[in-house]
Amino acid sequence: MPITRSAFQRYRLIDETISRYPRRFSKQRLFELCQDKCGIRSISSLEKDIQRMREDHEAPIEYDKRANGYYYSNPQFRLLNLMLSPEDMDALDYAREVLAATQGATVADELTNALQKVRQSLDIIREVKSDDSPALSRRIVYVEEKILGGNRQYVPILIRAVNQSRQVAFRYLKHEDVVSIRSMTAIVPKQKNGPRPAITSPIPPERPKLRILHPILLREVADSWYVIGYDAASGGERTFALDRMSELEILDDPCDVPPAILTNVSELFEHIYGITDSHGPVEDIVLSFSPLFGRYVKAKPIHQSQEVLSDTATECVIRLRLAPNRDLLMHLRSYGEHLTVQQPASLVQEMKESLSATLARY
Repeated sequence: MPITRSAFQRYRLIDETISRYPRRFSKQRLFELCQDKCGIRSISSLEKDIQRMREDHEAPIEYDKRANGYYYSNPQFRLLNLMLSPEDMDALDYAREVLAATQGATVADELTNALQKVRQSLDIIREVKSDDSPALSRRIVYVEEKILGGNRQYVPILIRAVNQSRQVAFRYLKHEDVVSIRSMTAIVPKQKNGPRPAITSPIPPERPKLRILHPILLREVADSWYVIGYDAASGGERTFALDRMSELEILDDPCDVPPAILTNVSELFEHIYGITDSHGPVEDIVLSFSPLFGRYVKAKPIHQSQEVLSDTATECVIRLRLAPNRDLLMHLRSYGEHLTVQQPASLVQEMKESLSATLARY
């Protein structure tokens, strides 16, 4: 049975109250809360909502007569889907496609994992903010702070453009196009033997160049989003970072991508790490890790092609099937002395040159 927006708001409030304050809200008190927050008109309406939650969504709502309050017979139960707004539910439809395109696994499995993380996060927030918590005066949960942004709002727009096979237009600022801003001279008192220094104003940056793209796919790398598509002006595929895009819009013109370009882009990212292209062939990349870092790499594989060749008390050797590129080189360098690149010889040489250049700076 479809859920109306008003019913959704009531269900979410009831679920939140029962899960956070088990056995502490009587029917009257719960009604007064719903009346104040959602405008519910009668206790009978509350009873119908609870019954629908039990029947339609299998909510294990029970009533403790001794404590005079509602509770979940299964304390772990949450109406997770009802914690999301209708707009969030629409966004999940796009998320399914994003997960399928970027994670290389079935949509159902990936979406289940993502929703489970949301559920766990909500439980953590609820516990940390609990009125009964003696630790409210101090921070007890530390997580890595991430700066979200990078025009992530463009992701569903671009997915829609790909689905509808329509071109997009946007303005794009390349790294090398960043305009140097003249430094402003501070106002200082007039000198005895000379005029007051002139004040210079910064040069306003030029408007970014307008681009037209036939989008093919999106890719997320290290919390940054990229769109890859066919650029008719250059006759080849191009990659654009969303964080340097502006004024994005979907055009009425249909996409017209040459079959060779479509095939190349579709296969490209199955065999590279990160986002940068590779001018070399796909090769067997054999890496030897220290035992400690070997455990990390096994727990969190570098790439879906990863295969463990040997795992002993002295080293862990893995193999990847990739075309070496700059992003892979930078990632491998992050392992420092815990990694030895064994093959291919070209990548071994690149690592030596890169490390030598780094050492020369000290």
